Amino acid sequence: MEKSILDISITSLITLYALAGLILAIYHYLKLHLFKDLFIALARMTLQLSIAGFILIYIFRLNSFWLILLVFVFMAVFASHTIYKKSAIPIPNFYPKIFITVFLNGFLITAFFLYIIVGTDPWYDARYFIPIAGMALGNSMSACALALDRFLEAIKTNPKHVETILALGGTTFESVKSFFANAIRSACLPIITNMSGVGLVFLPGMMTGQILSGTDPFVAVKYQIAIMIIITASITFASLFSLFFAYKSVFDSKDRLKGDFFE
Repeated sequence: MEKSILDISITSLITLYALAGLILAIYHYLKLHLFKDLFIALARMTLQLSIAGFILIYIFRLNSFWLILLVFVFMAVFASHTIYKKSAIPIPNFYPKIFITVFLNGFLITAFFLYIIVGTDPWYDARYFIPIAGMALGNSMSACALALDRFLEAIKTNPKHVETILALGGTTFESVKSFFANAIRSACLPIITNMSGVGLVFLPGMMTGQILSGTDPFVAVKYQIAIMIIITASITFASLFSLFFAYKSVFDSKDRLKGDFFE
């Protein structure tokens, strides 16, 4: 018989916040300039997760495709905005391209996982769709921001490399191919590193949560393997297509580098 997950009492939560208070005191005493950042982060986390909890109860009860899609669009908009701001993209009107990439990549990856791999009924079951979509979007968000930042920074600091290859008759892609490859590698390396250590160094959050809730460890293992592969696919495809759009946007109609974007 499966055991239900043990609840965390309000008293226990207060104890945890007391621990966070101790950490804040250490930051303040050592003048690490992290007191304000952690305090705001704790406040935002508490507020955002509390609101999310109430909203998810309502969404799970309705389990409406259109409501779930609306939530996913909101998640994709926020993820796209974060990528755009964090990577400081100097390309006008690039946000819609990021949104299209993030939205389609996250939606298709999640739909593939639920419909083909898990076989939920309905395939958009909110209890599965929203957490899986969140993992896909969250990981691809960080990867895309890193990939775009590395790619555009490489062009900005090495314009002569690009122009030399173009002058020698190379294509626009050949002129940025090494930057493109390095950016993809930077985006994908963290998940590959995590994949190498999972099971020996640490148990991932999803697997830990399933085991705590009473799920058979081997079922949790299968889910975790599937999730890791899905996240890797999400990161790879999102980074690949966002860099493709960026690469196309840094050259003009005559295949010349738009240098004014990188001054």
